[in-house]
Amino acid sequence: MKMKAAIAVLVFTLKVLMMLTTMSSSISGSNVPIAALYLLGDSSVDCGDNTLFYPIFHYNLSLHPCNGSDSSLIPHFLAKKMGVPFTPPFLIQNGTLQGLLNGLNFGSAQATIMNIAASNHPLQSLNQQLRQLFETFQLLELQLSPETAHAFIRSSVFYLSFGKDDYTNLFLRNSSGVRLKYDGQAFAHVLVNQMVRVVRNLYAANARKIVCMGILPLGCAPRILWERDNATAVGDCVEEINLQVLEYNTMLEERIVELNSELFEAQIIFCDVYQGIMQIIDDPTTYGIKLLTTPDLFLCFFLF
Repeated sequence: MKMKAAIAVLVFTLKVLMMLTTMSSSISGSNVPIAALYLLGDSSVDCGDNTLFYPIFHYNLSLHPCNGSDSSLIPHFLAKKMGVPFTPPFLIQNGTLQGLLNGLNFGSAQATIMNIAASNHPLQSLNQQLRQLFETFQLLELQLSPETAHAFIRSSVFYLSFGKDDYTNLFLRNSSGVRLKYDGQAFAHVLVNQMVRVVRNLYAANARKIVCMGILPLGCAPRILWERDNATAVGDCVEEINLQVLEYNTMLEERIVELNSELFEAQIIFCDVYQGIMQIIDDPTTYGIKLLTTPDLFLCFFLF
């Protein structure tokens, strides 16, 4: 199978994002170019460069290359389409003004929306990444003027991709104590409320162009199927898990619609990667993918 061709199919779920490159300013009516792309998220935006020791294992063991010269994650395709520089990891930035203006990737593999105080999760949560982003805003205000920094922030895109590792902790045995605290609907409410809080905080810090990614169909993921021993699998997917993910996606999309109406000049987009992936899983031959089971196919898009 042609890996890059298969992965490139995911870009169709981001077509709505392309409007950002020529989005009209609601104040002046003129086209405003995108200044930079800032990424916050989990392994869907980061291959481990922002996680201590993770890159050593990734580069030696991963079958899925991910770096600036051989990019394979959705934000890499998006940056190329938008015509903005490749977004470097936060931990390898050089601290120069130009480095900050080029955008930064605060993402960390296995990052979660919720703060998980466990020894097996020494990773950057959503709140930690948000703190790093706001520190970057302060540096921009110091090195530019506050007015110039605010204008730059307003014309930049902020891409949030979280949630899969929170649900992994909920679904997988012995992963964390999350399952003992929440049922599916309550868990979705907690996560969505956290995401809405972050969007509001970004808006208060002058961010106006925000992308919120939905969660992939985790019920089709190899690790989930292996853990569940296919006991509840329907059509090579665990329907119960996919329904819970859908509940989160639907709830987040509805809240984003409300935020767009409530927040002046806000341009917040929900990207439904769930439906895009399910189209490929349900009809792989249309996308040039043959003779693969659902777990094998899912590996092309999502390794965890």
